[in-house]
Amino acid sequence: MIIEKNYHKIGGWLILCAVGLALYPLQAVISLYTEIIPALSSEIGPELTITGSDAHHPLWTPLLIAELIGNGFFLIFSIFVVIFFFKRRKFAPRLAILFLAFNFIFVSVDCYLTQVILATTDPTNMGPTINFVRTLVASTIWITYFIFSKRVKRTFIR
Repeated sequence: MIIEKNYHKIGGWLILCAVGLALYPLQAVISLYTEIIPALSSEIGPELTITGSDAHHPLWTPLLIAELIGNGFFLIFSIFVVIFFFKRRKFAPRLAILFLAFNFIFVSVDCYLTQVILATTDPTNMGPTINFVRTLVASTIWITYFIFSKRVKRTFIR
């Protein structure tokens, strides 16, 4: 006798994914207001972008602009992913996979460029590397789960 599981709601491991996806927009907003916008401010910005200062590197300005645009894009993208995820739309898993893959690519490029800059200004800062590893692990796990999980295939049916 085979018992058919009820997949009419988000459950199992999808709960962990749901929590992570739901918290991402909040994390993005916090990152924008605590890291990126202050770095562009009149107090910190010149220290990073004006030739001759101790923290100057020619890549800081394009990196900060890319961070602002990229984080804004991922904030908006994550809101759409969360909405369609909780509505259990059929395309939500593909949308989540795209979000995770693009986010990993963005974080990888960001980590590389940040490491290039910090190698000349602060070689002991491990923040970008930790963020890269965290994103790599999470993306690998969740993309694999979204591709192969029976629960995902049976939950997102609308």
